[in-house]
Amino acid sequence: MFRAGLTFLRRLLCAAILLVLIVCGAEVGVRIFEVVGGTDVCATATSPCAVDPTGLLMPSWTTYRELKPHALTTVKCRDSNRDVPIRTNSLGLRGPEVIVPKPSGRFRIVLLGDETIFAPETLEADHAARALKELLQQQTQVPIEVVNAGLPGGCPLTEYLLFKQRLLALQPDLVLLHFDWSDVSDDQQLRRHTRSSRDATPLSCPHASLVKTKHLTKPLDDLRQQFRLIDWGLTATSRQWKIQLAEQTASTRDASANPYAWLRDERPAALAAVQQSFQPILELARLSESGHFQLAVITSPKPWQVSARCSAGKGSRLASGVASDAYFPNRAPFDSLAEYVIGLRLQFADATTALTSGRDPEANFLRHAPRWSADGHRCVAEFLASFLNERVSGPWNSRYLPQSDAPISRLPQPRSTVQRVSGER
Repeated sequence: MFRAGLTFLRRLLCAAILLVLIVCGAEVGVRIFEVVGGTDVCATATSPCAVDPTGLLMPSWTTYRELKPHALTTVKCRDSNRDVPIRTNSLGLRGPEVIVPKPSGRFRIVLLGDETIFAPETLEADHAARALKELLQQQTQVPIEVVNAGLPGGCPLTEYLLFKQRLLALQPDLVLLHFDWSDVSDDQQLRRHTRSSRDATPLSCPHASLVKTKHLTKPLDDLRQQFRLIDWGLTATSRQWKIQLAEQTASTRDASANPYAWLRDERPAALAAVQQSFQPILELARLSESGHFQLAVITSPKPWQVSARCSAGKGSRLASGVASDAYFPNRAPFDSLAEYVIGLRLQFADATTALTSGRDPEANFLRHAPRWSADGHRCVAEFLASFLNERVSGPWNSRYLPQSDAPISRLPQPRSTVQRVSGER
């Protein structure tokens, strides 16, 4: 009996050792696969049309997330079935290095926005920033420069912080802020992390992982960070559950769960979350007065504001929290934004008509990502070039005065007071 017990214990110990060796071997195999392939095994569970398909976002003390500087990667564009090279400069912006201080005589435009402006599936040569530069350059001998300052996952709140603390040194002559209709829900998520002055001016938006201490982190999160096999296993087993949850969220009319449910509201200006997302425009307008640059606000529709068929590739809408057949034709959100911007006496441009006119407006958007296609970028660039020529002073029209000769203007007070709302939920 005693000998049989020892035999059982020996076999149990051998089985336990063998199991540990198998697990360790699998962990090593996963890590080798990630290093050799240059990919994250957990990335296979995510949609290619996520906010950051580049994998270049990292935690930031200022803007919650920021792009890695001096980085080079590629993104697979499912629509064209080709790899798109993505490069960032020392400022963490997509594109070539920006010369500081600005060369004398150059007219510099900074294009602020989120992943729509960053456009990871679009070549730099096909981007609206490049096309806009070329169109404006045809009308003047003054060198024109358009800087792509798109920040994936950003909103006017973090774009204002990025501009104030990093991009103001670029000495822009004109700033174009693109307001995306995902910005309302992004603002709700990010505002709770924002630190503000006594007069409610945003100062920074540190990432949650940077301010949490070690003892406050969840043990499971620590295990996932230390062991890639556990992270991969949990991600793979939860994939189907996440898909079902995303389908339920995308179909609900609850604005707190569905990031686009509020687009159905006929009076969005009365919603506190919408007013909150507009507030950084006022902060940028105040900054433009002291920085002596012009500011204009532009917007464009999301694919589901164009038609139920737009950007309807498999999984592309669901990854953004939108039902596959969703369509939001309501114009009230656009009118609310226009009223707010015009109330600040800023120039406002809505590219909806440009993107939705023609026989096939869906061609202006990618099928497998909720962003503009190469045709859409060209369409937006042509629209902006026409808008700037008609409404904004620049070397492309007769109203232009060099920055050193332009009179200093005062920012007029808005027609109505802006309600300050706490970001806590």
